[in-house]
Amino acid sequence: MMKMRETIRHRPLVLLALLATLLLTSGCNSNPEASPTPSGNVPKETIPRDEIIAEIGDVSISRQQLMDRLLSEYGYQTLRNMMLIEAVNKEAKLFGINVTDDELEQELSLMKQGYDDEEQFYQAMKEQLNMNREEIWEDARYRLLLEKLSIRDVEVTQSEIDLYLKEHHEEFEPRKQFRIAQIVVESKSEADELVSQLANGADFGALARTHSLDDFTADEGGELGWVENRDPFEDPELLLAADSMQVGEVTGPILTEKGYVIIQLNGRKVLDSKTNEEIRSEAKRQLALGKAVSLRDLEQALLDKYKATVREPLLEY
Repeated sequence: MMKMRETIRHRPLVLLALLATLLLTSGCNSNPEASPTPSGNVPKETIPRDEIIAEIGDVSISRQQLMDRLLSEYGYQTLRNMMLIEAVNKEAKLFGINVTDDELEQELSLMKQGYDDEEQFYQAMKEQLNMNREEIWEDARYRLLLEKLSIRDVEVTQSEIDLYLKEHHEEFEPRKQFRIAQIVVESKSEADELVSQLANGADFGALARTHSLDDFTADEGGELGWVENRDPFEDPELLLAADSMQVGEVTGPILTEKGYVIIQLNGRKVLDSKTNEEIRSEAKRQLALGKAVSLRDLEQALLDKYKATVREPLLEY
């Protein structure tokens, strides 16, 4: 099961590329006197032919209309993001703060958790956010740089770290992932019958396609994919059972909110085996972020510090 870590901050680049294309291809052909229809579009005959980018019935949509709509709806946020990148880079340079390749790699590794492999992660980012590899790296770098700026003057004692590790020890235990297939049925009697068939050599995938009530996995032979042992979206009893299984083993039925579940463990792996120094460093970072000004407030403070000014009325917030 893939879950996207909630760290992608902004997505202005596609809009910027589109606006740049429209601006480059627009010249002095726009007709400011053309009167729009109630929907905001303009009759075909009032717009120069080379300015029309879409038509529907007797109404046309001009390049200028699209530009105005994009700017009014997304322009301010896009421009703000651009100014924030500049402000954060200026502040980081001022205090000699940077993000190392190792730190960036570690952050990206966290983002990739829950995906079968790196290729699947980048494909998901492309489909969901239309971001390529370079854009994802730049976004991650921005966030790490902003975090470092926020905790620059925050002090954390060793005793605070000790207490934090004692109270949150489970966060730093090696994390496990299980590759699980499942069959979900309504009654225990049906589940018991399927378990019996599996014990006699029946194919798990075939039974899942025929009997499972779970629409998301049935057609895939019950394949749920890789799931973390602390996944909040999965039933704890199911994850506990998977943790005690050998690869290839089948167990069940397990009573869950969605019905009686039979699971097959098709793989397991351990993630984040960290050194004590790495664990204490991460605990210190979490404590510092808890004490620091919020990242949103810091962003606004940096815009104010570097006197960010919007000079285009259409882009004013």
